Amino acid sequence: MKKKILWLGLSCLLVASLVLASCAKEEVVTPTAPTAPTAPTTPTAPTAPTAPTAPAAGEPQYGGTLTVGLAARASGADPPSPDLMDGGRNQLDFLQPILENVLTGDFVKYGPRGTNEFPFLMRGFDPMQFMKGQLLESWEVTDEKAIWHVRPGIYWQGTNAVKKVMENRELTADDMVAWLLYIRQTPGELAFKGMTTDKIIATDRYTLEIPFSAGFNYLLMYLVGYEDRALVFPPEIFGSKSWEDYVGTGPFVFEEYVVGSYMSYLKNPNWWQTETINGKKYELPFLDRMVVPIIPDMASAVAALRTGKIDWHELIPATWWDSLDETAPQLESRRAISSYTYAAALRNTDPPFNNVNVRRAMMIGTDISAFKHFCGVSGQPIDFFPFYPLDTSIYIPLEEMPEDIQILYDYNPTLAKQMLADEGFPNGFTTTFVTSGTDATTQDLYSTLKAQWAKFGVTLDIKIYDAPAFLTLQSQEKLPGSVALAAFEQADAPALVLRTFISDCLLNIFNRYLNARVDELGVLMQKEKNDAERVRMAQEALLLVLKEVAVVPLYPGSDGHFWWPWLKNYYGERNVGDWGNPMPILAHVWIDQDMKAEMGYK
Repeated sequence: MKKKILWLGLSCLLVASLVLASCAKEEVVTPTAPTAPTAPTTPTAPTAPTAPTAPAAGEPQYGGTLTVGLAARASGADPPSPDLMDGGRNQLDFLQPILENVLTGDFVKYGPRGTNEFPFLMRGFDPMQFMKGQLLESWEVTDEKAIWHVRPGIYWQGTNAVKKVMENRELTADDMVAWLLYIRQTPGELAFKGMTTDKIIATDRYTLEIPFSAGFNYLLMYLVGYEDRALVFPPEIFGSKSWEDYVGTGPFVFEEYVVGSYMSYLKNPNWWQTETINGKKYELPFLDRMVVPIIPDMASAVAALRTGKIDWHELIPATWWDSLDETAPQLESRRAISSYTYAAALRNTDPPFNNVNVRRAMMIGTDISAFKHFCGVSGQPIDFFPFYPLDTSIYIPLEEMPEDIQILYDYNPTLAKQMLADEGFPNGFTTTFVTSGTDATTQDLYSTLKAQWAKFGVTLDIKIYDAPAFLTLQSQEKLPGSVALAAFEQADAPALVLRTFISDCLLNIFNRYLNARVDELGVLMQKEKNDAERVRMAQEALLLVLKEVAVVPLYPGSDGHFWWPWLKNYYGERNVGDWGNPMPILAHVWIDQDMKAEMGYK
């Protein structure tokens, strides 16, 4: 999808990666034989299924309705057309229960319920070594092409709760070829169109080949593997703009869409995935039904969560955390640094910031810890950018970094002042700071930064533009200042994080950071097949960006999701794809009906 590397509003595409894991065969415990949902003559208002009889303590419970609050931008507004040909991304959260990706995060193996190597909390890129095939059984890549092997035994559930859309039939390589060729024509193109030719072919029932147009590029497997628009749907519904037509291979089937109220789903009785618990394998999902309310504002969504009307909600802003802690202390949560960082972007080509020692002085004279209250996440590491602490595949703790980088985080305005004097600025200098933020939070940020920099002789002349004028001047490279408040995406494929610092990239339009080795590494990484070597290249490049202070990081964004303790078989994970796909995780959850009743909720 198009994500935002914000120059206070400038949009930009983000991306990520892959990797494979395998599954073992075990005894299957099946509560009931799966059958296709019956298509009613006319749609009926959804009713809650009969409460299941609780099994022995600790065993999974089948049945119940899960109500989830999705990302505020999606649950706060009605979804647009489900057809990706219409562009946009706000339909994706509502499609994820029905459709699946080619690849997915292996949260069972690597997450908190497994080896705990990765928390699956990032709202963004999940590192490639923690991915596995979802609709694919396996794949391989050469310099010329990617070869996909479709997992046998996955069936399109052709009947939803409203009607029979198509025959239930097995997913094949021909379906994948048709889907790839279709999404190549969508407005976003999933950005993979330029990486491949249109000679995508099926070589047998379960195998297809995707030729590269200019040699291997590791981003292909991210872009069509689990980028958030890379949801696979059958050829029979290409071009449909009706939600009632949408069927797929996912854990749920469409039930009902009430404009301005909710979208609901029933379990897919023929879903192919299972989970092993205490040595037994269970058919999934455990739930009978899922409801996604469409709530117009965050205050109403928080009230619904607080009163138990919503069981699980993502992207709760930090401004609501204290209130929820006080009024609903039994709620559980995960709170973390989000996928972007606010920073003072220095125009590296303009004096005095074309001097790397001046830029280093700017960071040494910035008390980053003083900005913690802007993000609402206490205890976060101070080295939150450009290495993302939640990405365990690439993060380098500060104590393991070179000394010439560690000193950048040791706040010392006296040293900063001396460094400026050594570079010919004994009395400091004045610089123009351009921005478009006018709310109380950004005003507080400006005053904090201005006071800090004044201590070592740098005077900030702050110029505030309205957002349209700012973006226009930014795109025309006519912003007058040498410093701008910017937000940088960092939860992304390493090669794409680097794009912000590649010399000829649009995302480098303001700071204009120039380093030939970083440029070289950015190219080499996309052609590198070895995952470990690609991470090493990314670390080398990002250490250079940090050492030379392309930007001065100020504070990270914050991210929190909350749930009630009656959700069982849930370990706090939030995303197995790109930019947030919790549905494969929530399909493993069951509801402890007795606990919910004992807590006073129905």
